[in-house]
Amino acid sequence: MDMLPPDVRQEMVMSAAAFDGHTVTTHRFRAAGRPEPLIESMRARWRHEGVRFVESRRGEWTILSVRDAAGSHTVQLRQTSAGVEGLASRWQRASAAPPAASEAASPAWPQSPAMAWLPADARILRRITHRDPQRDAATVVALLDASVQAAADVLRRGAAGAGFEADPALGMPAQAAGWYRGSTGSGMALAFRRQRDEVVATVSAHGDGAAVVLHWSAAR
Repeated sequence: MDMLPPDVRQEMVMSAAAFDGHTVTTHRFRAAGRPEPLIESMRARWRHEGVRFVESRRGEWTILSVRDAAGSHTVQLRQTSAGVEGLASRWQRASAAPPAASEAASPAWPQSPAMAWLPADARILRRITHRDPQRDAATVVALLDASVQAAADVLRRGAAGAGFEADPALGMPAQAAGWYRGSTGSGMALAFRRQRDEVVATVSAHGDGAAVVLHWSAAR
């Protein structure tokens, strides 16, 4: 990313993840030496360009941010035994950051196929999508006017209709949590697979209804 000097080695973590009306692209980076010269090089560049920036400390991390008309850049870095490590992120309003052609052409981008499993009256609270070098993924959080059992049955029917099969091993981490145990408890975990597509869902009691979190991912 352009906040860092060109000799700093970077690795893509997340490309154009979308949520709450914004996209974020994040790189992980490492560099030799200590953080101070790297921090000072960014300060000097922005002062020379007349750019206002914000700098703060949070524990062992130094965080520097620059805002422009489209969004903001943020770098957070810290000292390690091997040198410097950190993350560099670019936030933009979604309207200011159209997807790349390869992303727009992908049938799985940017929406999980599991979205279609939710009833029309489901209240969508949040949608998060992202793509990393190996996988595409999307998470949906929704509220349903149904019991935990009824909401789970809706997801099972949707999965079956879309050609997914139950894969209990995929959802074992969530199923091992105590409050998910038992079909009449306060929640449950479900997991489904269809070739490269994987969906893990949690359903929990929420007031008079149910809260559903659907996480879909697919290997490229």
